[in-house]
Amino acid sequence: MTEIHVPNAPDIPGLHFRTYEGEADIPDMARVMNAATEANGSPEFQPEALVRNELKHASSTDPREDVVLAFAGDELVAVSYATFEDANEGMRHYQSYCFVHPAWRRRGLGSALLPRTEERLRQIAARHVHQAPPLLVTWVDGPDVGARRLAEDHGYRNVRTYHYMVRPDLEDIEAPDPPDGIVIRPAGRDELRTVWDAMAEAFKDHFGAMDSSERAFQGWIDSPRMDLEGMICAFDGDEIAAGVQAAITPGENEARGYRRGWTDPVFTRRAWRRRGLAFACLGRALQVLRDWGMTSAQLGVDTENPHDALTLYRKHRFETTYTETEWHKPLLR
Repeated sequence: MTEIHVPNAPDIPGLHFRTYEGEADIPDMARVMNAATEANGSPEFQPEALVRNELKHASSTDPREDVVLAFAGDELVAVSYATFEDANEGMRHYQSYCFVHPAWRRRGLGSALLPRTEERLRQIAARHVHQAPPLLVTWVDGPDVGARRLAEDHGYRNVRTYHYMVRPDLEDIEAPDPPDGIVIRPAGRDELRTVWDAMAEAFKDHFGAMDSSERAFQGWIDSPRMDLEGMICAFDGDEIAAGVQAAITPGENEARGYRRGWTDPVFTRRAWRRRGLAFACLGRALQVLRDWGMTSAQLGVDTENPHDALTLYRKHRFETTYTETEWHKPLLR
């Protein structure tokens, strides 16, 4: 066990910090992360199996170096970690995540963990060669006033807003036939690499970053959310033109008290845009969720998506229920 000194830690009896030590930590990590997101009204849910898979396949996080756990006595009360991704704009994003259990908020844990994570990110960045000025990045759940104030106090600025949208029912789903020559069907397991490459290509036109590494690909296909029946793709011959992943996060419906699946990500490659393929694939994905016994669907969207994704989702009767914001500051400042 590696204990960690965190400067300016709050005066909480029994408070101590250590690194991630292995899979035995995962149940408590998932408990804290889900309590934090649920308190904020966030739709994100992290079952133990998903946390385990993400740590196993992490491509830019060393869990035993970059994940910090905060304990009050024997109770895990906060989780933070550092990671990075290369953005489509050409710069590297060094990202801070922190989850504080709602029963332990407003005691200074976030104020201590954010600077510690930033320092770790600067250590990581010092080993890298940069083609463009690197950025520190963090996120704020919509109603989390404390996290917003923390980001502002540490010099971050709000650069982007994301909406989570819910379709409240799965009745009267529109799923039009695709144009001639296009076939919409689930992808087979031997086609998942082609799907992955198509997604990576499509998202190069979007804000932010997609980790398209081999480890990320293995994490995607090994994810407990992966069900081939829900990997709906539009095929133009051997080419994948567009797709939508229908998925159910294990444990989410039981924990949140609804029957809801995800239709996310949604992508269309550049050469096939403006032909209704995303709308048709999304309709098929909604039908899959209905066939699985779901009664509603959700997805996330960048509000400044240049391909008018908001209009597409509203046509499928998705409604905004929650917002999240992305915050940046120069790493070298």
